[in-house]
Amino acid sequence: MIAFSACSDFSAYVDIDGDDLHWIVAERAGREVKRRTTDSLDELMHWLAVEVTFDMARAWGMKQRNLFPEREVTGTDRLAKQVELLRRLDGSWAAQAQAQHDDAYSHAFD
Repeated sequence: MIAFSACSDFSAYVDIDGDDLHWIVAERAGREVKRRTTDSLDELMHWLAVEVTFDMARAWGMKQRNLFPEREVTGTDRLAKQVELLRRLDGSWAAQAQAQHDDAYSHAFD
């Protein structure tokens, strides 16, 4: 098991069971709230990168808010930052995140 730092009331970790790689998010009390399973290390690394860059983009947004209180940091700003961070890791991960963002944004006005 590979644990990540706890965030709020949840903690995330990776559990390896034979060929299965599990990404698990659990409440402080231990109840699982999210589980994804794959046998692909690349897919697992993608999931982890998306989660970590999301947290990094959220922290960036908070810092921007403190540095520039007159400027509103939007969800679109944070998603753009996440795509930028993912691009540093893997261009295809960034393209996938951008496509998901574009798709969600296009449905916002349906």
